[in-house]
Amino acid sequence: MGSTKMKNLLILITLIFTININADEYSDFKKKQESEYKEYKQTIEEEFNAYQKAYNDSFKEFSNELAKKWPIKNGNAELSTKKKYVQYGKDLNNKNVIDYEKKKISLEVIAKNHQEAKKKIEQLFNKLLNEDVKSAYKKDLLETKIANKLQKPRKSSKSNKKLIADILTAQEKQTMRDNLKKQNLIIVKHKDKFIYKANVKMPADSMIRKAKTFKNDVIKNANSQQIPAELIYAIMHSESSFNPMARSHIPAFGLMQIVPRSAGIDSYLYLYKKRKVLSSAYLYNSSKNITIGSGYLHILYFKYLKNIKNPQSRLYCAIAAYNTGAGNVARTFIGNTNINKASLTINTMSPEQVYNKLLTNLPYQETRKYLKKVNDRVSAYNKLLKTTI
Repeated sequence: MGSTKMKNLLILITLIFTININADEYSDFKKKQESEYKEYKQTIEEEFNAYQKAYNDSFKEFSNELAKKWPIKNGNAELSTKKKYVQYGKDLNNKNVIDYEKKKISLEVIAKNHQEAKKKIEQLFNKLLNEDVKSAYKKDLLETKIANKLQKPRKSSKSNKKLIADILTAQEKQTMRDNLKKQNLIIVKHKDKFIYKANVKMPADSMIRKAKTFKNDVIKNANSQQIPAELIYAIMHSESSFNPMARSHIPAFGLMQIVPRSAGIDSYLYLYKKRKVLSSAYLYNSSKNITIGSGYLHILYFKYLKNIKNPQSRLYCAIAAYNTGAGNVARTFIGNTNINKASLTINTMSPEQVYNKLLTNLPYQETRKYLKKVNDRVSAYNKLLKTTI
């Protein structure tokens, strides 16, 4: 064999040997990556499951404690919801309720007499005017219970977004104080105590005023995520009525009602390339909540539903998916959760046909109503962004 042929053979043998080593190394690396991902995913699941249990247990305990002092409504103690913020004093002898949807504030106190109640209610209202997300979160008795059960240091919110003061003029604040002083208090006897209650109306346009306070964050995220600003506004309105302390039983948190286990993890991974279970403290920060919610809308529109060709049809499906998931959108059209196959059917339909199909066949009545509300509000906020907001 000539020297040149021998040299070529040696190079070939070396190359094959190297490829085999590299292939083995890559295989080992891939197995290690898969193992680490599986382990990390399990850790994330365990972390959320622990939080979910602590939340459920604390919710039940706190509800039972409240039932000893406050009347039960519809079988439950009054606690914060998506569109209503409820705050109790540390001794549970007073309660503030801001109903962002109905534009009403209620102040209730347990007191010995009318005079004492009037004084306490006036103090409550003045404190409420100074309340921001940071202070409200710090006083949240349910969150304190959850942190104690998890045996973890209580996280703090860094948001200084006011609960109501940022939408009221000085004159309106004074008018509200005057109304509180003049009105006859509602008195309810509960067990052996008297509860005194006063109601005060917020301005008729308070929801639009609140919407304005989030405009910078909405526009910023609309641009960065290529999502219409009116869609972000319509989702926020429908999810929380712009209650920065919104909370649902799922649990989901904040303006865009982010569920930490699903949308929270997916959106954070897309935005920051890390998997993380987001805390309630994180999601009560309005700016961060809008960022996470807008990121999730981007994922739905540009990733999960990318095979839907018509932009309007895809928008309808994205709205529904925000509420119920892409799988249930697919089920509407083909009876199973394969969204890629469902896209083939959707692409044969006009946007109007897609919208009507969703309104009629979505698996849950709640999502059908949600789609209509958000779609109507998209049109409304499109106009408002050009004029009022």
